[in-house]
Amino acid sequence: MTTIFKPAGMAASSLLLVLPVLSAEDKLELNDGSVLSGKVLSILGNDKVVLDSNLSEEPIHLRAQSLSSINFRKDTENPNKAPQLLHLVNGDVLPGTLQNLDSKEVSFLTGYANELTIPRNYVRSIDFGVTPQKLVYSGPKPITEWSDNDDWEWENGSLTCNTSGTIAAEGVLPRQFILRFRLEWENDPNFRIYFCDDFLKRTGNADRYYFEVNSMGSQLKRQTTMGGRRWHTLAQSHQKPREYPSRAIDVELRVNRDSRQIYLYLNSEKIQRTPDPIDSFPTGTGIMLQSQAGGDLKNIVSDLEIYEWDAVTELRRDEGHEDPETDGLVDVEGQHLSGSALQLQQDAQGDRIIFESRFNKQPLEVQTSRISSLYFKDSPQAPEGQAPVELSLTGGGSLQCASLEMKDASIVATHPLLGQLTLDRSTLKRLAIGASENNGS
Repeated sequence: MTTIFKPAGMAASSLLLVLPVLSAEDKLELNDGSVLSGKVLSILGNDKVVLDSNLSEEPIHLRAQSLSSINFRKDTENPNKAPQLLHLVNGDVLPGTLQNLDSKEVSFLTGYANELTIPRNYVRSIDFGVTPQKLVYSGPKPITEWSDNDDWEWENGSLTCNTSGTIAAEGVLPRQFILRFRLEWENDPNFRIYFCDDFLKRTGNADRYYFEVNSMGSQLKRQTTMGGRRWHTLAQSHQKPREYPSRAIDVELRVNRDSRQIYLYLNSEKIQRTPDPIDSFPTGTGIMLQSQAGGDLKNIVSDLEIYEWDAVTELRRDEGHEDPETDGLVDVEGQHLSGSALQLQQDAQGDRIIFESRFNKQPLEVQTSRISSLYFKDSPQAPEGQAPVELSLTGGGSLQCASLEMKDASIVATHPLLGQLTLDRSTLKRLAIGASENNGS
């Protein structure tokens, strides 16, 4: 890494390693695992990032190539009130509201930019009736709000442990829930999080789950008091921690106790949906963090959130549409239709999708309030292009962009499918550099 800024009398690398991570500031993660905090003043294309930091009276200029990501301060976040999610063919997601639909184009209004007119063959699907998940826990909270603490510390909004220890929170999990957190480490992680757990002890028999990250990769396991086997492996990833350039991983666990299904996501990528192999689903409502660090290792947990989850609606959307030659419509009761979505009609009675099906003599008029998802038939290959800048936006949006310019409160991004977009800085949650390559798939 080439360092542009270096204060006199002190190595830049040693400065970076001792910086506190403040949730009220932007956090820049460098390729070597170091961290800088402050306020990002500007981003100049894919070349330079200018940071206002307490380290210097003058702004610090950093080469974009030396950064792996930027996490923007949390006080800019807005709640997600968008009733629909539009999925592009390259995997990007836009929250907003459908304005128009015809045989060639889809018009979609977002909270990020002006109304977008998108060629229909660039749109993969639209989810309707998106229910904002209810946030029931946001933290991690200070040590005093946890129980049975053994060698964990609370530092600037994060829980840290550089030895072997546990810390627990009781009664925080709803019946159906989404559990999210960010795990960071120094050198290598050795960490477990137990959930659906009322036992909250390191050893002993219990019905619960745990997710583990160590030098060999990560695993999701089920612990049981039934039968001869105490542990069942449900999902795993062989990607080793040293393959993550920022020495961090974003973990999301979705648990549907009614259908006995568990979903594992790592860095927003779905690793696996797995059933519970044991008949008696764990009913526990607690979580427990376990560090197994030692020597020069350190586990750091931040951005811990728990949501109530509308699992039934999510499961129907997960089923998708199997016929690539037709459009597909899934209603709120799980019924599937194949055919062609002709247009959106709007009047005082509400919005309707006019949907033509070979099983009906006349096109159907389906209220959007009765639709779970609308899928568009597979189209010719979308334009290809490099998209090395990945944006995570408030409200659940994500965009892969070819380039980005930011000054003050304005962001101008170039998107391979949507062209030039002007966004407000307050919509930006995270920026990852060199994250992906858009192949139009």
